[in-house]
Amino acid sequence: MTDYRSNIELAEVAAMIRRGGDGVLITTHAKPDGDAFGSVLALTVALHKAGQRATACLMPPVPAYLMQLRGAELVRVHQDGDTLVEPGLVVVLDTGAWAQLAPIRPQLEGWTDRTLIIDHHLNGDVPARWHYIDAQGAACCEIVAQLLDEMKLPFDPIVCEALYVGIASDTGWFRFSNTRPQTHELAARLLRQGVDHAELYRKIEQAERPEKLALLIRALDSLQLLADGRVAVMTLRAADFVETGAVDEETERFVDVPQAVTSVQMVVLITESPSATDGSGRADRPIRLSFRSKPGPGAINVARLAQRFGGGGHARAAGAKVDAPLEDVILQITEVLTAAVVEAQT
Repeated sequence: MTDYRSNIELAEVAAMIRRGGDGVLITTHAKPDGDAFGSVLALTVALHKAGQRATACLMPPVPAYLMQLRGAELVRVHQDGDTLVEPGLVVVLDTGAWAQLAPIRPQLEGWTDRTLIIDHHLNGDVPARWHYIDAQGAACCEIVAQLLDEMKLPFDPIVCEALYVGIASDTGWFRFSNTRPQTHELAARLLRQGVDHAELYRKIEQAERPEKLALLIRALDSLQLLADGRVAVMTLRAADFVETGAVDEETERFVDVPQAVTSVQMVVLITESPSATDGSGRADRPIRLSFRSKPGPGAINVARLAQRFGGGGHARAAGAKVDAPLEDVILQITEVLTAAVVEAQT
């Protein structure tokens, strides 16, 4: 991992983006969530409104509900074989990890000398020239809102909606422990400017396909409680996706469900992609790991656990990808998580 902390002030970030050189390329991690999507959309729209050249690039899969938000037509979804136009400045939002930028890494590697990372995660390995990191931020959209204020750019209705989706998504609609006073203050500001939070909740959280519910049933059927009920492990296999008709991005929020159990202190969702094997049992795509932990006495920093598998994230929410057979990953994960919970209790 690189030295993942700020080496530039927000005022300098604002000035740099305003200059922009030959245009600004704005991107984020593959399989964007509401915060990643909202960050990219808000900054792109604000720059366009200011008359500045900016290109937004997202890497699939992009959830359909996000592409239905206002302003989504400004976002380009990168496909295999696409070539990015060389920009004057690259702005990477909500990640600093090569593993999450793999589809465009070959091009980004040649532009690290003009790359700026804006993030709220704890670690990353992209050797960008500039970093602006606020690990206390509940969402990257909080930082983008501060940046737009620094640049004296107005929040038009599309920007407001995008920012609200970002902060609401990354805080579990203001339920998670990362929610802070600044989060509620920004939410109140956006509501005063006309955001319809009930309508956004309907679009984001109540617009799922029946296939997702069928996949959730599979995940819950796989649930194991370990370490006297303190660890919950769920596993989704490639066959679960094929047989239910669900897709990768429909696993969103599954990892949060077991936290409803009082005894559960930590959860991991192990996901084998629906195209993770070639029919011979050989994995051709990595196994995804999603970690969650509860706050409070003896809380476990899952970002540190994720780092052991080449990933990272936040203390309470993190992820990783592992190139190994599924059964080997399950065995290793159960051993690591059980040991971590036992250690935290001593």
